[in-house]
Amino acid sequence: MKKLILICTIFLYTTAGSSQNIPYPVLPDWESSPNGHIATGLGLADINGDGWKDIIAANGNDIQRQHLVVYYNQGDGNFALNPDWESADIDYHGHLAVGDLNKDGWMDVAVSVYIGPNGFNSPGKLKIYFNNEGVLEETPSFESYDFYTFSCVMGDADGDGDLDIATTGGEPYNNIMDNGKIFYNNNGNFSNEPEWSSSFIFGSMDVDFGDLDQNGKMDLAFATESSPNYLFIADNEGIISNTPAWQSIGNTNYMNSLDIGEIGEDEVMGIVMTGNNQLGGDGRVKLYTFENGIPSESEASWVSSASGYWSGVLLHDIDLDGINDLIYGGWWLPMKIHLGNSESFHSTPDFTSLTSSVVEAIQIADLNKDGIKVSMESFAVTPQGKSVFYLDHPIEFVSGVVISDFGIGPDYYCYIPGKNWVSIDKEIVAEGDTVYIMYEYSQKGDIVITNWDSSKGNYIFYSDTTITHNSGYIANSIDFNLSPNPANDYVKVGLHQALKSDVCITIMHMDGKLCKQIDYPANSLGEKTLPIDIHDLSQGLYIIRLENNQFSATKKLIIN
Repeated sequence: MKKLILICTIFLYTTAGSSQNIPYPVLPDWESSPNGHIATGLGLADINGDGWKDIIAANGNDIQRQHLVVYYNQGDGNFALNPDWESADIDYHGHLAVGDLNKDGWMDVAVSVYIGPNGFNSPGKLKIYFNNEGVLEETPSFESYDFYTFSCVMGDADGDGDLDIATTGGEPYNNIMDNGKIFYNNNGNFSNEPEWSSSFIFGSMDVDFGDLDQNGKMDLAFATESSPNYLFIADNEGIISNTPAWQSIGNTNYMNSLDIGEIGEDEVMGIVMTGNNQLGGDGRVKLYTFENGIPSESEASWVSSASGYWSGVLLHDIDLDGINDLIYGGWWLPMKIHLGNSESFHSTPDFTSLTSSVVEAIQIADLNKDGIKVSMESFAVTPQGKSVFYLDHPIEFVSGVVISDFGIGPDYYCYIPGKNWVSIDKEIVAEGDTVYIMYEYSQKGDIVITNWDSSKGNYIFYSDTTITHNSGYIANSIDFNLSPNPANDYVKVGLHQALKSDVCITIMHMDGKLCKQIDYPANSLGEKTLPIDIHDLSQGLYIIRLENNQFSATKKLIIN
């Protein structure tokens, strides 16, 4: 009988809720020591500058005042069970956001403090821990005025190429309503009071930036409790209205978390939100899409069948078919994945983990760097005023940006690790320009989850993707080699298969400068080897890209 139970258990672990297209185990590969931590906020970014993504977690929630902590990547995707760094201060920390706020090349951390030191009887605040050349401040050098806020997010709210911070407002348990807020970045400095507020008050639990109306500027969405959800859109000058252009209708109250991204084969912009029926509502996950402009109100275009205390949510292309999938978790519930289809998501989960934890946040990054790819994408600037550009993949790292023939430095653009947009200072982008963005992405992103169940740690589910199929990503449909590499006077591009259409080759320096562009007509490709004269290029590291109407592929070239 014991042998039969063991066989059944192994079968259950390997088959429960999983799909052959989903490259994650049903149990986490890593779990941190619980340490009584009530983990809520989550960020994945290189804090110490060693080139490997670290894990930043904000502990506390509304249960106990605790620390902000960092687990440093050990240089191979592994982490110690206990944090390597913790803040000197404690608070009821909510969610956090990570990005380079002061343009010094180091990732800073903003954290929402949900409630104040006296618990629900006192409001929280927004804090910023600036990164001092690889180490976060022990105590935050920026603290806002006091207000209740559970979540914050970074994005370019005013189109000037740096990261601003938007926050939720309110405390729904006690029906305390407040405005949504934006704290604008002024050369790395922030006022302790917001410079943008919504025109009315509501109780919001999560917030995110995204270009929902596709005019090339950042809009702002809020997930709320006990009221509709709201979208505030920016005009063509990048000014976000403080009156919402859209609100949800139907059974839409009591939403916990949200994410913004492209949905379906047509890459329609959409907002996915998780319902949490602790205080009311139907507790279902909902998708709102905006394929025909921004209506004043709309119902969800997709609704999950299961209800519950759902919480953390993320859009990400798990199965590498070029369509975003839906990942979410809940309180004392498993992680679920619905694969994306032509319009939305599968109606039932394609993957269900064998965990039951109190999920707060879900993020993905290539922690062990076993699936990193280098890419360059180009964009024609139209319409006039466009300064936000959506890439094909979530960003691991941006290595360079070129506007037409001129490379620009990071002082003029911003991005968030894990998101797939880059925002450029609107003053230096003109209609008719071509924008080139060089960046790293991954085909093997690892899932990280924070849990506020103090008896359980945080989770990592490592991707075991085997990249052998010809997926929907055009970039993977062909490969090539460079010889010699390093090179000096000439480099030969060797194609692994014959091509029947024209090919364009571009070479760009890692600082963003476009150095060379060569067009090869199809009738010159019989030998499958393309020689390139590089004697006029200086020593250094370059990106070489091949593309035509069938494929695009990118590699690094060293010139010595």
